[in-house]
Amino acid sequence: MHDLNLISGNRSSSHTSLVPWLLMQEHGISFHEIRIDLFRSDAIEQLGLYSPSLQVPVLIHDDVKVWDPLPICEYISETFLEQRGWPRHIKKRAAARSVCAELHADFSHFHQQWPLTCEPVLSRKPDTRLEREIARLDAIMYCCRGKFGDGGPWLFGDFSIADAFMAPYVITLHARNAEMTEKSRAYMATLLDHPAVLVWLHEARGERARHHYALTG
Repeated sequence: MHDLNLISGNRSSSHTSLVPWLLMQEHGISFHEIRIDLFRSDAIEQLGLYSPSLQVPVLIHDDVKVWDPLPICEYISETFLEQRGWPRHIKKRAAARSVCAELHADFSHFHQQWPLTCEPVLSRKPDTRLEREIARLDAIMYCCRGKFGDGGPWLFGDFSIADAFMAPYVITLHARNAEMTEKSRAYMATLLDHPAVLVWLHEARGERARHHYALTG
């Protein structure tokens, strides 16, 4: 096994795998990725080889194993980036940590009703709870860009862990043509144009095509 390994899931459905993958891609960190098809009948057995929680993602660095995207990103930031995963300014850093905790822990209804979607899809009108969660995501993007976004195009100016956590939401919001404010849409366009995000979306489309072929022959 390589020195640094990321155990990830499907491009088309594993929103948690995208988070540390994107952070490492943004900073040019060399790593080996082991992808597990979570829809295979032996997925649990495969996960058991790497993941104490039987979930992805998992980061394995020599004899260190970290699971769950937030501690993985923390570990990447302190081990490989001299803490550059977070904003330098203390107020920005405090807000970025809070945003990441919220994006990581909340929005359960969003994930249930609108799971990661990498291609355009027609959606029914969101119910009241989903509308509230979409509005909160919009507010996070709008307020972070307005209050902390000086110095660059990202939520806190420079790319941070917060942008990596926002990426799966942005992909799905765009695919489902959610109503967003102009400032949030501008941020979403920046993130969707990130070279690594474009690679992820391209690979997700290829993955879905292979699955469709396997099912239909």
